[in-house]
Amino acid sequence: MQVQKTDNLAVDAMRPVNRNSLSDEIVEQIIDLISRSVLKPGERLPSEKELCLRFGVGRTTIREALRSMAVMGILDGRVGEGTFVSPDSRKYLEKVLQWGLLIDRKSVNDLVETRLMLESQTAYAAAARATAANLREIEEALEGMQRSFDRPKEYLEHDLRFHLAIARATQNKILFNLLTMTRGYLQTWISESLSKPSTRKVRARAESSVREHQKILQALRKRKPDEARQAMAEHILSSSLDFQAQVDRKPRE
Repeated sequence: MQVQKTDNLAVDAMRPVNRNSLSDEIVEQIIDLISRSVLKPGERLPSEKELCLRFGVGRTTIREALRSMAVMGILDGRVGEGTFVSPDSRKYLEKVLQWGLLIDRKSVNDLVETRLMLESQTAYAAAARATAANLREIEEALEGMQRSFDRPKEYLEHDLRFHLAIARATQNKILFNLLTMTRGYLQTWISESLSKPSTRKVRARAESSVREHQKILQALRKRKPDEARQAMAEHILSSSLDFQAQVDRKPRE
């Protein structure tokens, strides 16, 4: 198998880190490069010497950061060859990002803000552009949610499908791709907002969420962009309260 070498884009994107938590900052930068596909699966990272120069740290710090990402499954160290982005890095990266989201309130707030901006506008555009086939896909996702109140994993998939179907209905591939990129975050959001100790409370939240989704669908059917945007914003804010509460209850190390 031919090995791809890292191009200058990835190297140029690296910058010196400050002196607070060096290895963590290096991990954060490399994960960001992978998530943005500046570093791609199979690509080789620069040598330790070059990484030291780029990040402005010593070899011990570089090795600590690379070892952490190797343990996560994001990087693959090969004796005598170097360190490569794992072919399965996307799968492991999604888990890492979700884990980080669950322990970082700032990330949660960032996600709420991002969803409000992205999905409210997505609903607005979908109300004006959705085809009959798009609307049917959204309806089927909602019907799936209604059938699976007591099956959380199945409910999660239908809920995700609902939001992605709305993005597809915008007829804007970039908007759809942007929402698809946040799929891991959305999965975490939905599962955590429904994660309650009481089954009764889980079902109550799921039923409330379905009513919010119904309101969004009604606005889409009526071709009312402003109503669709408002309904989506209300849903995101409503579910974010449960999500944030769950994060706040998580024990910190």
